[in-house]
Amino acid sequence: MIDMNGISQINHPAGEKEFALKKACEGFEEIMLRELLSEMDKTVPKDPLLKNSAANGIYKSMYTNALSNKIATESSFGIGKLLFDSLKDYVSYKNLPKKINIKPLKAETKFIDKNIKHSKNKEEIINNAVDKASKKYKVPKQLIYGIIKAESGFNPKSISNKGAVGLMQLMPQTALEMGVKHIWNIEENIMGGTKYISSLINRFKNSKMAIAAYNAGPGNVSKYKGIPPFKETQNYVKKVLAYSKEY
Repeated sequence: MIDMNGISQINHPAGEKEFALKKACEGFEEIMLRELLSEMDKTVPKDPLLKNSAANGIYKSMYTNALSNKIATESSFGIGKLLFDSLKDYVSYKNLPKKINIKPLKAETKFIDKNIKHSKNKEEIINNAVDKASKKYKVPKQLIYGIIKAESGFNPKSISNKGAVGLMQLMPQTALEMGVKHIWNIEENIMGGTKYISSLINRFKNSKMAIAAYNAGPGNVSKYKGIPPFKETQNYVKKVLAYSKEY
């Protein structure tokens, strides 16, 4: 399965859940369309030249089912797609395999401690990672710095009460989707977060909406067709933009 922005998601649990959710939404739309088409058919005047045969009834039923399925699975503006876009951000990361551990491994902790022992060394490592991510994903360095400062205050060991990890506060599910193998690794964390904000910019074609989606989820931005009416998200967008101007 290729989901939004061409990111392959079939090979990990988060992607499998989104795939299952998408199929369920399409199935829901198909049922609704089938019932709607059946009701519409009842209102159409019957042609006296056509016999009300069992074969004709079977044919009409097959046609209705096929048409409902085609609309539900191929329409770009269907009920199923709208339902999927509204629900996909609520697929819980808590149900990921136990091997996805939000606590840093000993080796990763040592790596972090070793590389940020001195503030200058920490700054150099972060700057190099930001430069690399900016060039690879075509995201302004100022925006990456703004997100890092708003999310973690440049603390590589930061972890939120919801389980968001590291400098760019990646959720384990998002990290998987962005191809991050070691969520606590400074460079991988920045790469993953930058890849994610890049995908949001490409999706919404608007930096403010992309920043809002980074905080509140793309589903909410799509739902409200702009920055959601959440104080936290609105303040977050302002903070990121203000911090970005500092670099």
